[in-house]
Amino acid sequence: MSLSTTSRNQANSTDHQLHGWVGQPDTRGTIDILWACGSTIFICVWVMLHLNVPAEKDTQVTLWLRRLRWFVLALLAPELVMLFAGGQWASAKRSVSSMRARGFRKWSMIHAFYADSGGFVLQPGGSAAFPITAAQVQYLVEKEHIPLPSLTKKEIWDKSKADAFAKTVAALQSAWFTLQIVARGIQHLPVTLLELSTICLMTCTAASLFFWFFKPLNVETPTVLCTEATTAEMISTAGDKGSPTWEATPLDFIEPLAYTSTKMPFSTWWSVQERPLPRLPNDRDSQLHNWQVVAIISVPTAAFGTLQLIAWNFVFPTQAEQMLWRYTCLGNGIVLGVGCALEAGAIIFSKFTVAGLDTFNQYKLRWPWSLLFFIPGAMYFVARTIVIVEVLISLRALPVGCFSNVNWTGFLPHI
Repeated sequence: MSLSTTSRNQANSTDHQLHGWVGQPDTRGTIDILWACGSTIFICVWVMLHLNVPAEKDTQVTLWLRRLRWFVLALLAPELVMLFAGGQWASAKRSVSSMRARGFRKWSMIHAFYADSGGFVLQPGGSAAFPITAAQVQYLVEKEHIPLPSLTKKEIWDKSKADAFAKTVAALQSAWFTLQIVARGIQHLPVTLLELSTICLMTCTAASLFFWFFKPLNVETPTVLCTEATTAEMISTAGDKGSPTWEATPLDFIEPLAYTSTKMPFSTWWSVQERPLPRLPNDRDSQLHNWQVVAIISVPTAAFGTLQLIAWNFVFPTQAEQMLWRYTCLGNGIVLGVGCALEAGAIIFSKFTVAGLDTFNQYKLRWPWSLLFFIPGAMYFVARTIVIVEVLISLRALPVGCFSNVNWTGFLPHI
């Protein structure tokens, strides 16, 4: 009884004690590392994704599953998502340049992105409606089948679900995470593989967000453009270039089939089968129109492949894991570097007239030459899987210094 009374009195006396400023603990736990990296990855990737306008029949479940698939793809191959974003950006730049050269000065990057994402749906006379791209809008306007869409940039942006707050949070989170990693390097504190991989992923997500900066986000209802002209009349005005046969939409002759999912072998397994297309797919094949665009895409791709080599001399749980990391990252860098250099060279050599799947005489689409593309691609995805698994299992045994926090007061000037 006396012992319990004494303990209660001590607790009460402690509760009433006052204390001044208490500094942050100088250590962190594994859960802190997981939370910092996981939240940064989720926020950056989720905010970065700008998918095209869905089909009218798509349900909310379909939209969430589609977004989830692209989210997973961005985790496994962020440079591939960045390439698709770069292809859409390049197409929008071409559209703005071409439209303004013909006197349509109000046509902007927002209009071009909106069109290329399926924001405009054409309703011709006597046939089903279908989405049209920016190049097809230009053709229809020039042939006077439709007037130039009257939507302003503000009206299009009002359709967008772009959340300035979410983007601001993502930017601040990324900046703070990067600052912490840099500070750890300055103070010679070890960094985990998970933190390094998060930095690598952020280079591609930042580049993708740059490419999609003017793209409206999560637009669900397109703008319908009506015309009395039939599809046959629209084709006939093109002269010899017009063709009554088509694969995606009746206006294929204006712009060739430009979506990876509809061109690759076995595309019937995952691509949209309905014709004409009820929506424009998100995987637009990249046709880069000048060497500056090639350089802009190459820099973050190279950064993603080479930054992982910083962990060459990191301490791993076992020597076998260290060697596996070295060989995997080195092999990834070689495959990615050689492949990108060859593709970039082919695009530049063609004077920027071919898309990604059409380089080297369309070898990616022709059997058995396509094995030269699919085998290195499969090796790359296997290597990426190994890297991701090692990033996660390495948390079981980390150097003690990984649990030390940055001493921020050490950066203050001493008087």
